[in-house]
Amino acid sequence: MSRPRLTLIVNNDVPCDQPGTSADQASWSNQLDPYALKVSAPDLWSVYFHARFHSPREVALFCDVSFQTALNWWGAVTAPASHTALLMILTDPGAAAFFQDQLARAA
Repeated sequence: MSRPRLTLIVNNDVPCDQPGTSADQASWSNQLDPYALKVSAPDLWSVYFHARFHSPREVALFCDVSFQTALNWWGAVTAPASHTALLMILTDPGAAAFFQDQLARAA
């Protein structure tokens, strides 16, 4: 015996006015291209690490990663994982503003 399934159909072309909402609201995916952010992440992090640290060795020591990993971040080969990104955001009060500024410049 199969269970009935609920199907949700969404039409983002037709606005649904609701009390307390404005018509100019947009989702994050409409404001920011997730794929472009993923592609540019290594470059963004590299610029950040160059601005905050003096060398890849300092990055490795601060983030508790291997020198090779820090070198990859420094040279924009890869971007750090989410736990390292959180470490940076939580320990550097200016990190969020730095990334917001960098993204605004790219736009």
